[in-house]
Amino acid sequence: MNSETIRGIIIGKPAPAFTLQDNSGNFFNFLESIKVSPAILVFYLGDFTPVCTKQLCDYRDHIEQFHNLGMQLFGISKNDRASHKKFAEEHRFPFPLLTDPNNKVAKQYGCSSLFMLGNISRAVFIVNTKGIILYRYIEPTIITRRTSNDLVKVVHQLRENKLI
Repeated sequence: MNSETIRGIIIGKPAPAFTLQDNSGNFFNFLESIKVSPAILVFYLGDFTPVCTKQLCDYRDHIEQFHNLGMQLFGISKNDRASHKKFAEEHRFPFPLLTDPNNKVAKQYGCSSLFMLGNISRAVFIVNTKGIILYRYIEPTIITRRTSNDLVKVVHQLRENKLI
């Protein structure tokens, strides 16, 4: 794969397992969910923040492209269920927002940037149905984000290389 095009790292390691509550109050088991189809995990800093809102609205507006590629999408942040519920309703997100208290799962996935001085950063992971991380991108600053076009290109390349 051309790493310049995908701007990320191919990992090939098992994804950490987790169960988190979603914005509807249901508990979500990640490893069970990916048995159905590969997933894009979107770790973001917070509900209603400018860059995160723009990022998730971009994914909402292009969700059909992700679904046509057989991908599930999940947003994850430390916000509580009530905040996620309000955020999801206000912006009509067609994907679950998962509550990650104290950024425990974000830390397990290594969502920190050197430029963020070890603090949690916005990040995207693509995990296949076997629970293997195929792609990760950790944003270097709080003002940068992966666009839906960036991720669609990555998924196409992973499919071309028969990784998902």
